[in-house]
Amino acid sequence: MITLINPQGYCMGVKRAIKIVDETLKKDVSKPIYLVGKLIHNDYVIKNYEKLGLITLDENNKEKEIDQINTGTLIFQAHGTNPKIIEKAKAKGLNVIDATCPYVKLIHNNIIQYLKKNYDIIYIGKNKHSESEAVLSLSDRIHFVTNINDLNELKITNQNIYVTNQTTLSSLDLKDLLDLIKEKYINATIDNKICLATLERQEAIINSNYDLIIVVGDSLSSNSKRLYELAKEKTDAIFVSSLNDLKKYNLTTYSNIGITSGASTPHILVKEIYDYLIK
Repeated sequence: MITLINPQGYCMGVKRAIKIVDETLKKDVSKPIYLVGKLIHNDYVIKNYEKLGLITLDENNKEKEIDQINTGTLIFQAHGTNPKIIEKAKAKGLNVIDATCPYVKLIHNNIIQYLKKNYDIIYIGKNKHSESEAVLSLSDRIHFVTNINDLNELKITNQNIYVTNQTTLSSLDLKDLLDLIKEKYINATIDNKICLATLERQEAIINSNYDLIIVVGDSLSSNSKRLYELAKEKTDAIFVSSLNDLKKYNLTTYSNIGITSGASTPHILVKEIYDYLIK
C-alpha cells in the first residue's frame, strides 16, 4: 500500500514567496530580476525560475554581489535577510521586494520589541541556516543556541530573557531545549515559534505506522531534513529530492509505504513518485 501522508504541499510562507515572484514576472519592473539567496530551499523551483531569466545571487556573498548591481529588481528570500542589506539596496535605488515569510517577520519584530525593553534574547536554531543568520543579524544581544552544550555554556545575568526559535526545527529537539531553559532561567519568556506546517508534518510522522517512509525534499531544506530524522527514529526511511533519486533503491521488501514532503517541496515531485510507486 502506498499512502500520501498529509499534509502535503507548500506552507503559507512558500506560497506567498512564489506568488510574489510569479506576479513580479508579469509586471513591468526594472530588469534584470535577482533572487537574493535561495528564494525557498528547493533547487527544482529555483532552476525553473533561472530558466525564465531570473538570476540567483550567492547567499554567502549576496552583499558583495549587490554592491556590483546598479539596476534591476531584487527579491529577498522567504527565510529572511539582514535588514541592513535590504536598506543598503534601497539606498542604491534598486527595486526591492521582500518575500520574507510573515511568520518569520513576526519573530524579527518580537525580538526587536523585547530588545527595546532591555531583554536578552535566546534564539534556538540551526547553524548557518539562512533563517537563523537573518535573526542573528538583528543584534549582538541575541544568544544563539544550537544544542545542549551551547545552552550549558550560556551565562546570562539579566533576569529579563526572551526565548524563541527557528520555525523549522524538530519539535522534540526543541522541547528538550526549552525544558532545560525553563530550569536554568525560570523567569524566561518562552515563545515557541515552530510553524504549523512544520509541526503538522512532524506529528503525522510521529503518529504513523509504515514499513518505510519516503521524505521528499531538498538537501538545503531544514524542515525536510527534520522530517527525515523523525522518520528514521520511527521506521526505515529514505530521503530523496526527486523520482530519479528514488529509482536507486530496491523497495520490493516493503508493503506499507508512506510518502511525506517538506513545506517547500513542489507537489509535482511528490506526484511523480506516488504515480511511479502505484504502477
